[in-house]
Amino acid sequence: MAAHLLSLADGPSILIDKPILLFGRHEECDVQLNSKKVSRRHCVLAQITDYLVIRDLGSTNGVKINGTRVVEGKLRPGDELQIGNFKYQVCGDPLGRSAAPPPAAEYKSVPHTERADLSNDDKEESMKDGSSAG
Repeated sequence: MAAHLLSLADGPSILIDKPILLFGRHEECDVQLNSKKVSRRHCVLAQITDYLVIRDLGSTNGVKINGTRVVEGKLRPGDELQIGNFKYQVCGDPLGRSAAPPPAAEYKSVPHTERADLSNDDKEESMKDGSSAG
């Protein structure tokens, strides 16, 4: 499941579906938060390899992670993010990976030509010895 911000108060939950999302009141923002406590260009959320980073863009009311005001901070699943008067819980993996191990198709398979198959001569020889050539 892709990462998303689950709304903990009034406001929309937000799917993080782009590498960078701009939050604010301005109509050009990726995520528009219509509140006087949110600046026109309030903050930016970026996906960096396997985690999320939030950066305040000099807003009046700031950004908080788990109740602490930050200029920039790393977000982990379960963290509470506050943008102006909007509160969110960070959910999911930023890269959309599941916690399950990779499917078998991702493991290297040995081509048939490299397998240790016994030739017909070897099978006959091993049968004479009383061993099986399974």
